[in-house]
Amino acid sequence: MSWGSEEVEQLTWKYSAKSVLKWNIRILNLVGLWPLTESLLFRSSTAVIVMLCVAHIAEAAVNLGTLRGGLQDFTLALSNVSVVCVGVLKLTFFLRHERSYCRLVRSLDVLVDSQREFVQGQPPLAALFEATQKRTVRVTVGFLVYAITQLVAWSFAPMIAAPGTWRLPFQQLPLTDETAFLIYELSYAMQVVSIIFIALINCQMDCFFMATMLHTAAQLRILSARIMCLKLQNEDIPAVFRSNEGEEVQASATHDSTYRNLCLCIKTHQELVRFVRHLDQVMSPIAMMQLGLGVFNGCMLIFPAAYSAESDALVKCLAAVPTISTQLLLY
Repeated sequence: MSWGSEEVEQLTWKYSAKSVLKWNIRILNLVGLWPLTESLLFRSSTAVIVMLCVAHIAEAAVNLGTLRGGLQDFTLALSNVSVVCVGVLKLTFFLRHERSYCRLVRSLDVLVDSQREFVQGQPPLAALFEATQKRTVRVTVGFLVYAITQLVAWSFAPMIAAPGTWRLPFQQLPLTDETAFLIYELSYAMQVVSIIFIALINCQMDCFFMATMLHTAAQLRILSARIMCLKLQNEDIPAVFRSNEGEEVQASATHDSTYRNLCLCIKTHQELVRFVRHLDQVMSPIAMMQLGLGVFNGCMLIFPAAYSAESDALVKCLAAVPTISTQLLLY
């Protein structure tokens, strides 16, 4: 797989301020994934997140091996650990191809800047660009708030359980009254911290690609409008020719200008095609991971509902569908 081996400069916090993907980059930085400075502390925090997730997966293995509950508890534990596993895979994939992600951002910013001068002179295209920017920010922040709300609700739900039940938020352990206190406290903190960070990384990586695709689509529409404008201008300009022994020579400077603009459009189109190919290389593995996660969690949702004797099982199933499908439908 060719990822573009040329060296690409790392992004910085200052650079992200002028990038069209500013919100996505900075959120991924705040959740411990995307470094915007060569800091050992930041790299260490990312390593801590990975270690917490590994501990979470280990507790999930213990839970699944000792679980004596019903089918619903089993599928819930599997769904949770699948989110953690896919999140760790996405994180690992990003760290391995970090320079490719930086190249993706810089290439998109160059494409946007190259067409910005054509956008400024035409209100409809300027409105399209602004609408795309606002839409990406709304979706990114909306998913962030949605994910945080869900994570907080799940994390603190065991606190309202009956005293002495020793319920953990995501993965249960065979605790007893003699060994429960310290292990329970540490496990509770580990599960909450690990799932918050890895779930936000999981979600915001998808939002990053969503924003990239929206901006790419907007650039293609702007390019299409530029070509259409050239066509209209060419139709309005009378052709001027000089005839010399059957040879026709174009003598209009305006046509020369139109030709130069057409060449610029072709060059922009070639750059967009190269960018889309690179985007496909970077995004496809992440999208396939999310597709697999969505299908797996969908099965974990439908299977217990189909075999449940409860009358409201279908209602619970339908109520949980948005949680599973929303992130998948981003693509």
